[in-house]
Amino acid sequence: MNKRQHGRAKFIREVILDSVDGKTAIIKAHDLSTSGMGLSGIAIRSAGELLNLKFILRMNGHEREVKMAGEIKYVQAFEHGYHFGVRFL
Repeated sequence: MNKRQHGRAKFIREVILDSVDGKTAIIKAHDLSTSGMGLSGIAIRSAGELLNLKFILRMNGHEREVKMAGEIKYVQAFEHGYHFGVRFL
């Protein structure tokens, strides 16, 4: 059963992630909705962690830098790192 309120679209893009502990990383996004995004990385993250995200949206040949605050809602280990879901704040 899917608990998401908003459908997600495939969104393969690099995202700059700034965590509240002052660390910055470039990670991969794999999906996006109006309320959050799915990300993958090699560093473990914790549910409840607050983040600042920066990424590029492209529409109709135009690019726009987007900055969003988010909270990690879940973390799941996989073969080469971690998947985690972020809810935009």
